[in-house]
Amino acid sequence: MSNIEYILTAEFHVDKGPSLIHQYPQVLPGSDKLPFLPELMLPDQIHKREEDFTLFLLYRNVATGEFQYLYQKTCEPDPYFLYTIVINQKDSSFKRGSSIKSLSIVTKLSYFKNFKPLLLICLDKYFANNDTLVLKELYKSINKKNFAISSNSHLSSMSMVKKLLITSILDLPINDKIYYDEQFRNRLLGITQENVLNSDLFIRKDLSFNSIVEFNNMNIPIKIPMIQLPDTIGDYLNPTDLNFRPNLINILQAKLGSTYLHDELTIYGLSTPPIIILINALLTGKRVMLMSYENSSGFIIDHILLILKIITGGGILSGTFRYNLFPIVDVSKIDLLEQCDHYLAGTINPFFKNNDKLWDVLYDLDANEFHISSQNASPESEFRNSIISEDAKFLSNLQMSLFTYNDDLTTIQLIFRRHINEIVRILLSSKNFSSSMSPQHKNLTLLLDGIGYYWHSDTNKLLEVSCYQLVSKKFQDLLYDEVLSYNLLLPNLANELNLMIDLQYHLQSLNNAASSAPSKVNERSIWFNILQYLISGKSLEVFLLITYLIPPSSSTSLQSSQIHGGNLTIFDKNKGIELLLINLFNKDDQIKNNIMLILQELQDNFLCGWCLNNFIRSNVIYEIAFADLVENDLAGPMLATSAAS
Repeated sequence: MSNIEYILTAEFHVDKGPSLIHQYPQVLPGSDKLPFLPELMLPDQIHKREEDFTLFLLYRNVATGEFQYLYQKTCEPDPYFLYTIVINQKDSSFKRGSSIKSLSIVTKLSYFKNFKPLLLICLDKYFANNDTLVLKELYKSINKKNFAISSNSHLSSMSMVKKLLITSILDLPINDKIYYDEQFRNRLLGITQENVLNSDLFIRKDLSFNSIVEFNNMNIPIKIPMIQLPDTIGDYLNPTDLNFRPNLINILQAKLGSTYLHDELTIYGLSTPPIIILINALLTGKRVMLMSYENSSGFIIDHILLILKIITGGGILSGTFRYNLFPIVDVSKIDLLEQCDHYLAGTINPFFKNNDKLWDVLYDLDANEFHISSQNASPESEFRNSIISEDAKFLSNLQMSLFTYNDDLTTIQLIFRRHINEIVRILLSSKNFSSSMSPQHKNLTLLLDGIGYYWHSDTNKLLEVSCYQLVSKKFQDLLYDEVLSYNLLLPNLANELNLMIDLQYHLQSLNNAASSAPSKVNERSIWFNILQYLISGKSLEVFLLITYLIPPSSSTSLQSSQIHGGNLTIFDKNKGIELLLINLFNKDDQIKNNIMLILQELQDNFLCGWCLNNFIRSNVIYEIAFADLVENDLAGPMLATSAAS
């Protein structure tokens, strides 16, 4: 596959409107059936700005080889990004005193924004005399480079669990470790002597690679993410977009601008936080529209991409590209929108705001208000749910991270990841594993009863399940229809012996037992079965990932960060691993024995062992306890002695 498949140029004339001028290296297959293509490349109101960009997704039909707007099951699973740079140059020979031209690339690379410097240089040269040779030069310059991390194109891709784990452990000094320790970096990425690092790339200290593209007698650096997560546009590890934080603050500070209620959206009545409305809308397959007349299309698209980061949790959910994603549309695309049961779209045209038959939720970015459509409004009801603990923790942690501690963006994204994972577990509950849901998984064995979201009490479970009951039904429909996918379904986490245990359920039950009055939780049985599950690198990485996905009990648990200059400590970020290490002091020698065996298993895995050593060294009490138990060889008795427990 080429880095970029096609280059297109478009121009705008007052008399003729937008028109497609050049296509290289050939005409885009199916472009004759895409009548709106030039309009997608030249957004509304571009005459107000000197520069802008647009984005649209195209899908290639496997049967015809042609590109189309809507995803169908006959299409390739991954979209092509039509990324366009638009420039408005002053020119008195035109009626409006300006000449509007654009340059687009069609690519499957999700980090297409990193090509912007090349596109600007090319467009500037192209402006001079409409020289198509410069398009050919750009195409060849980019495509002769190899952006694959390994020189061996057949290198097996990294597992989703490992991607999620690596992108969750950024509180450790992993940046320096990867940058300076080539052997560690290669093992992390699965690069061996047989498939060496691609010679076209060199490592950056921010966990990305760089390649150099030679164009127009210049060497232009192109940043390439070290790890690419599904449904994530751009570099997840180090989002350098300066708009990320202010755009997120906008969403958090938005108001509900309408008085209409909806049972699946305004679950807490008119006081439902807009970010919760937004998440519920996407989890239930609603038509979501973002509108801004006063800002650029790029401003709208950046909000669309932020919403993708929130709802996917960076790989927890995937499939949002099949949800029908239209970063920028105008009134000529109404027929397209009407074909969709659900979509996420952006527009500059205020026409849409007054036509709520076209959408279920509209986010007016200019007024910073959310609106619920009157078409599907629920009848008035006096009863409104109290906010569930997970939503309350999410909002509190996010606000504290944004406004109090000034955390790095990866911490904010870890908050997204945890929340989406928790909400999905609530929505699936006991259906997190069901033989009727996945008949092909009947050969799997559940080691220990207890699956799904863990509730502290039956009363809490009743209240919170009823609050999200309607959301749950619609979300499960999207899951069964394969519109969305939950990547941490329990069968996906089985080990090589086809053994499963819902680690998150049991770790949270232990956490609850440790922080409350004596409970019926059988600690011996839980730690013994966790040890049975941990037989290989795969299950060890699953275990370490799950420890990261356990959120703090409340935002007040982050208050301790004040003594660390406002930065979160390792144990603020990973309560799950502390739950493991605190059992070094358990009064039950049998539990301590299993804990030591688990720690030894973790140490035998190069990544888990490296992380574990950093955890232990970060707290002198754990370090002393661990060293003392190792010295006394507490883990000597074999785990078989624990089976009776």
